[in-house]
Amino acid sequence: MMRADSWNWRSRQGALVAAGAAAALVVALGLGLMSRHAAQSTVPQLSSTLQPRPFAATLGLVGAIVPGDSVDVVAPFDAVVRSVHFEYGAAVTAGQTLVELDASEVSQRRNEAEAGYLKASRAAEALANWSTGAEASRARRAVNTAASDLNDMERKIREVKGLLDRGLVARGEYDGLVQQRRGQETALAAARQDLDEVLARGQASNRREAALDLQNARLQLARLNGQMAGAVVRAPTDGIIVRPPGKAEAAEAVHAGQALTRGQLIGSIARSGGLAVAFQLSETDANRVRPGMAVTVTGPGFGDIVASGHVSAVAGEAAPTTAAGGPLASFPAVARLDGLTPRQAAAVRIGMTANVVVDLYRSPAALVAPTAAIQGAAPAAWVRVKNPHGEGSRVVPVKLGQSAPDGIEILAGLKAGDVVVWDAPAGPVAP
Repeated sequence: MMRADSWNWRSRQGALVAAGAAAALVVALGLGLMSRHAAQSTVPQLSSTLQPRPFAATLGLVGAIVPGDSVDVVAPFDAVVRSVHFEYGAAVTAGQTLVELDASEVSQRRNEAEAGYLKASRAAEALANWSTGAEASRARRAVNTAASDLNDMERKIREVKGLLDRGLVARGEYDGLVQQRRGQETALAAARQDLDEVLARGQASNRREAALDLQNARLQLARLNGQMAGAVVRAPTDGIIVRPPGKAEAAEAVHAGQALTRGQLIGSIARSGGLAVAFQLSETDANRVRPGMAVTVTGPGFGDIVASGHVSAVAGEAAPTTAAGGPLASFPAVARLDGLTPRQAAAVRIGMTANVVVDLYRSPAALVAPTAAIQGAAPAAWVRVKNPHGEGSRVVPVKLGQSAPDGIEILAGLKAGDVVVWDAPAGPVAP
């Protein structure tokens, strides 16, 4: 009996302990759920009522002022610089002397070309009247002379033959005359062949060949005459002469005694009012920026000047890594500036740093939601919209448009007057 009572007591004691532990667990879970619910109910919510308003998406970049409309100045032929009459960065006027070149070698080649032209001219002129020319006339006279000699020989042979038949001359004399006639017949045939060959040289194909030779000689002479005239290199237009593209500021300038090759750039003249901005676009921005987009340009050296313009070109090929200045690909782009006033043109100089703002997109009446209200990502983005006739909110899928610092354009899913809600950012955690 004692053992049974002791076992029953221990059993009841164990059951009481287990029941107490279970009750404590339920209370703890309840308190946790209540705390979580209370925490959720105390998170503040922000809201925004959507109404159509002007909206613009822009892209800010940094570039440099470059010549927009320029004319290259090149060496007209291989030569050594005799003298230089300009400085890079200075204003020049059309016709101003820039460089004088040593033209002694070109002068020699020009004289040789003139001699070739005169020779070709005589040949073409001779072939133009070939059938009545001196050589054809000499060949005809040779034929006539040979024919006349043969006729005389034929007459003499007839006379001697008559005397031979009468026994008045020896047979040998007659045979000698016949032998001479054979020689004269051969001479006449040769003269006629020579005449045919001479006349053949005046055929249309030969005259065409001579005309082409003359034309080539004329063009060669004209080209060298032009090079001779280019020995004094003059400015083709008004503007600012700058170093050739790709040359560093510290690169060696054109100087007296320097050897130039034909076509080598001496400099580029940026026409007055023809300035542009060169800048680089990242891979993500290369497809967002397109020619024709408006730009505004400012710079630390411009003062209060705000220039306007438009994107004129976006490269279809990435710049080399060394030119881009980083491991990622970048794409060169150029924006042409609109015409500058004299005051602006005096302040905006080639090579200055330029801050470029590209107008990517602009709408006069767009629905714009705060960036924090957008959940998810396109094309599965959504927002919470406050229920119009009660508490709470509902999830609404939206189609996103352009983004800007002040919000993201909503293209579909919402309408004017909708109220979007979102949780306020969490504050700092208390220690």
